[in-house]
Amino acid sequence: MDTQNFSQDSDDQGEQADQDKSRSRNDIQREIVMQESDLHKKLAEKVRFEAEIRALKKDEARIRVAIQEKQEIYSKMGYEILQMENAIKNLKKKLYTVK
Repeated sequence: MDTQNFSQDSDDQGEQADQDKSRSRNDIQREIVMQESDLHKKLAEKVRFEAEIRALKKDEARIRVAIQEKQEIYSKMGYEILQMENAIKNLKKKLYTVK
């Protein structure tokens, strides 16, 4: 009887070890699936950020062009204002000489 109990205990231990291995394997596979899911989410987020950065860089280029155009107009306005002020001064001088 003792050999039969020993044999049964051995079988139970072997079965328990197989269950532990199976449980460990399942836990590891579940962890792999979760990490792969997280990886795919992170990759998708990276792609979205890349697209946003490209769009912002295009906006930046458009803004730089707009700023440059406005600065050129601003500079021309300064010159035109100076010319108008000089023309007014000259007209005032003529007015005083006519009196």
